[in-house]
Amino acid sequence: MANSDFIKEIAPDAQRIYKKYDILASLTIAQACLESAWGTSGLAQQGKNLFGIKGTYNGQYVLMWTTEYDKNGNATRVKAKFRKYPSWYESLQDLAKLYMNGTSWDPDHYKAVVGEKDYKKATAALVKAGYATDPAYATKLNNLIET
Repeated sequence: MANSDFIKEIAPDAQRIYKKYDILASLTIAQACLESAWGTSGLAQQGKNLFGIKGTYNGQYVLMWTTEYDKNGNATRVKAKFRKYPSWYESLQDLAKLYMNGTSWDPDHYKAVVGEKDYKKATAALVKAGYATDPAYATKLNNLIET
């Protein structure tokens, strides 16, 4: 699938997410593009999971190999359960719910993302909240949005 086709396919759902949860569609689309390799990753193809969210969704999951790190930084390859969604919309909505509801230890963890109208502030808020460990995550998202 061409990159532009992937965007065309998920854009209406990202706009629905924006209307329902007040999370920028451009942010959601950029994250989906970056994290799922434009919808071509094994997880996106097998589980309609665009963001690598682990666990189950309505009891459904896909087993995938992943690398986990212990507290000393030692890597181990393990098979883990990743949520399997019926469509990409549920994957997008699940991410939005994470931003709305936060984490089990901090319900306001991603509140700075919700309602933010400036995409650069939204991507910076994601990094500040620790969403990704990649120090260039915000820059990568900003570049995708600008492109």
